[in-house]
Amino acid sequence: MSTETTPHLRAIRLPHVSEKTGLAASSIWRLAQRGQFPAPIKLSPGCTAWFEHEIDDWLSAKARDRETATECSLGRVPRYV
Repeated sequence: MSTETTPHLRAIRLPHVSEKTGLAASSIWRLAQRGQFPAPIKLSPGCTAWFEHEIDDWLSAKARDRETATECSLGRVPRYV
């Protein structure tokens, strides 16, 4: 029997993504276009959303990057390498 868990799939709209990340809508679209932010999904012709767990993962990666950069600037060995 598999012990893998599937993330709870919750789609969130742009205002919530913006609130959660602190980014303006234009920044979210620009980063997504460059492949530096999770890609949106099309729920219907007039409805675009993002998977919340992908936004959470992106934020976690940013936190790890910050911690690694701080440790490197202090001459310490990064924990997440």
